[in-house]
Amino acid sequence: MAGKGAAQNSISVIYITAASCKEAETIAKKLVEKKLAACANIFPPIAAIYQWQGKLENAHEYPVILKTSGRMVKKAIAEITKLHSYDCPCVISWKIGEGNTEFLQWVQKSTL
Repeated sequence: MAGKGAAQNSISVIYITAASCKEAETIAKKLVEKKLAACANIFPPIAAIYQWQGKLENAHEYPVILKTSGRMVKKAIAEITKLHSYDCPCVISWKIGEGNTEFLQWVQKSTL
């Protein structure tokens, strides 16, 4: 069973979608400035089809991938949720199992 140290040394990716490029940039910049994420990638808009409040929606959203340390995930999610314009934003994370050791160490050092 993994102890508290596992989260301290792990790296996670957080995936979100934003309503606009400006919103995606605002969220990404805030998280990097606050050292809740080491870096962010903002992608061109994607088509999103979903049901919201009983109505079929078709929109364009901007995906964002943030890289952070495991110890920052909960704080980053809270900050994203606070900054986001949606009532129920897509904010999900997963742990990274393997990767470029130098990059993973940089992510650790770049987050609080």
